[in-house]
Amino acid sequence: MRYYIVVYDVNEKRVVKVHRLLRRYLQWRQRSVFEGYLADDELGELLRRLDSIIDESEDSVVFYSLPSDKIVRSFHIGAPPDRFENVL
Repeated sequence: MRYYIVVYDVNEKRVVKVHRLLRRYLQWRQRSVFEGYLADDELGELLRRLDSIIDESEDSVVFYSLPSDKIVRSFHIGAPPDRFENVL
């Protein structure tokens, strides 16, 4: 199992589908950022499902793979993230 930070930039037509799919596998951090642990089979399944949603000619989803969340140091400045439901 590895720790992933996933960032996406997709057309607004597909953003809700991508967000809902990622939320099934990972924890939402803010707007287009998710993180959490995925097993290899979960990662494969998630990638296949994302591939069926996104348009590779204009959408982008970036996966940062880390061995553990213990090596990630994060902090937050500014306003707390909006609830996703308020974005659309």
